[in-house]
Amino acid sequence: MELSMNACQWMVNNMNKIKSYDELKKLNTKFKSEFYLTKSKEKKFVLAVGMATCGIAAGAVEVTEALKKEILANNLTGVTVSSTGCLGYCYAEPVVEVRSSDGSSTLYGSVDAIKASRIIKQHIIGGVPLLDAVVERSESK
Repeated sequence: MELSMNACQWMVNNMNKIKSYDELKKLNTKFKSEFYLTKSKEKKFVLAVGMATCGIAAGAVEVTEALKKEILANNLTGVTVSSTGCLGYCYAEPVVEVRSSDGSSTLYGSVDAIKASRIIKQHIIGGVPLLDAVVERSESK
């Protein structure tokens, strides 16, 4: 199982191959269904890891690898790991935002490999947020 590439990175790598606006619109539709959250019967998750300078310095690369490893070990589908810029919580780096297809979002702080494993097992698989690591939480819209 290969985890999906970040849509922005794909666009950067393939920018010279888009030849028309219609082609761009088709790609947009494709990415919305493949990379972003869509309403479907299967609950989907995007795990966005803060990869600004402070996040990287605090261990965000290692956290990303730990998340991917745990997803693969549990044969999970519908879970995408992506990187994002600054989330504004430098004091809590590395941070991981868990976005769910139901519209809820949970931001975890001071994430290490152990917490990354717990996020997958407890939050993604078990449906129960790690209250001891939550920095911010919003309910479904």
